[in-house]
Amino acid sequence: MMDSNSAPLFDQIYQILKHQIKSQLYKKNEKIPSIRKLCIQYNVSKNTIIYALERLVDENLIYSKPASGFFVMEQKELPMFKKSTIEMQNIDELWLMRRQLETFNGVINVGDGFPDSSWFEGLPLNKLLQKSLQENTSKRLRYGSKYGHEALRETLSLRLSQLNIKAIPDNILLTSGVNDAIDLIIRYFVESDTIVLVDSPIYYPLLKKLQLTKCKIIEIPRLIDGPDCQILSEYLQTIKPKLFFTQSISHNPTGTHISVDKIKIINNLCKENNCLIIENDVFSEYTDIKHRLSSHSDFSNHLYIGGFSKIISPSIRVGFIVGEYHLIDKLSDFKAILHVNSSEYAEQFICTILQSKFYDQHLNFFKESLRFNSSIALDNIKKLGGTVFHEAQDSLYYWTTFENLDFSHNIMKKSIENQLVFAPGYIFSLDGNKYKHWTRINVGIASKPKFYEKLALFLNS
Repeated sequence: MMDSNSAPLFDQIYQILKHQIKSQLYKKNEKIPSIRKLCIQYNVSKNTIIYALERLVDENLIYSKPASGFFVMEQKELPMFKKSTIEMQNIDELWLMRRQLETFNGVINVGDGFPDSSWFEGLPLNKLLQKSLQENTSKRLRYGSKYGHEALRETLSLRLSQLNIKAIPDNILLTSGVNDAIDLIIRYFVESDTIVLVDSPIYYPLLKKLQLTKCKIIEIPRLIDGPDCQILSEYLQTIKPKLFFTQSISHNPTGTHISVDKIKIINNLCKENNCLIIENDVFSEYTDIKHRLSSHSDFSNHLYIGGFSKIISPSIRVGFIVGEYHLIDKLSDFKAILHVNSSEYAEQFICTILQSKFYDQHLNFFKESLRFNSSIALDNIKKLGGTVFHEAQDSLYYWTTFENLDFSHNIMKKSIENQLVFAPGYIFSLDGNKYKHWTRINVGIASKPKFYEKLALFLNS
């Protein structure tokens, strides 16, 4: 019997069949029950069963034979994980970046940078990739436009209009991911004597990128409703910064959004003082909030960055920059000097996904999963004695502090011995002491029972 008040029916059936296959109830190449039988067994519609089966096909758990039905794929043994040997010297931004790219058996990456993989299970990437590869194959034998795949820029133009961001395709430049877009902007604008404003706490890879240029970095405190506008105003008028890097929505790591009132204030202040706003909106799809700093903008003092690593896949490296046409044209030439071009394969794949019927279904499922897990994570954190900066339900992170717990080298070493890898707060600022009692916690990780159990043992040890 399906539980209509729990997860979607197709997801419940998918999970049941997946468990049966993984536990070898069905053997290799064995036929699973027909769609008709599954409909009768679970008392659901044909479309519900088909959607569940498509997800199993996408995960290479089953395959279809025309006019014969669906059969179980051979289940390969998973590779062994590395042993947990995490180096403890120089726990800084680069150390945390390394941790994001490693997998250790049993170790919980508390501040993981990515959403839970189960939130993506409704997106049939293999099926959509095949569809993408069948389209316009001849064009992929040459370099594409310096601006990137035109159909994707057209699709983005339509989607951005829902945020009141006026962007025709010629105002959009495609890049190899959000970090590549940030790199491009920094290399174009920032020199050693450039003054740059950033949110505080700051997205730590951005901090590391800016430090490489040896520019002057000034931090603007992030409050519940966005940057501290009084301090922002003072700096804009006295030190004349060239750029301000910020996030309107689901700020990393605090999870805060800039209020509508502050958006107007920040836009006016930066325009009056000739400061270019670099708005990173990589978490745009996580929320139904429609206002951004770039909404209603003529882009005379804005560049807007977006991408798909946090909502489709971190392995498909496609990002984009929206701006005034002449600046976008210059950045596209600069991109050509650095990279020749971005990947039209990846861009067309993203375009196929965005235009498919599955994408909006995926968004709904993803946002439901995010809200559901955020609630559990917040409850777990509070029960463990933690305090979060902002209780968002549409952010990947909770910026959290625990009483009498700082993230010194000794504490980090002890936590790793207990199979917990924290993202220590001091990494998110130039000032190593500023956030030493804070940590970024991934809501998908924090919603798991294992997180609660291990962190409870660690805090009580």
